[in-house]
Amino acid sequence: KQWYQRRVRELATVCEHLNIDRSTRLDFRLFTAVIAHQMMACSDAQIMDAFRMFDKDGRGTIDAKELKHITTVLGVQTDEEQIDDMVREVDVDGDGDIDFQEFVMMIRK
Repeated sequence: KQWYQRRVRELATVCEHLNIDRSTRLDFRLFTAVIAHQMMACSDAQIMDAFRMFDKDGRGTIDAKELKHITTVLGVQTDEEQIDDMVREVDVDGDGDIDFQEFVMMIRK
């Protein structure tokens, strides 16, 4: 939990440095750039820990509601259409959720 909280603070700092504020439209490329920037030096175990923290309901996937939570925590305003677009872009198997493999592919691009 402490690692996650530190990462969230770091992600928020990256958003500030990139001049991303609450009025910025967050598209998939910008979102993944912010996440990937912070996750580059992370071990596989840390990436799994981050995934588990984002997966609030413990189903093994990140759904649109959980993705919305992530962007809100980062202090970036997103609407339902943006969130749905982000999920669709990374959702390789088309089930409407982001599983761990899709999450890893997203941040390691």
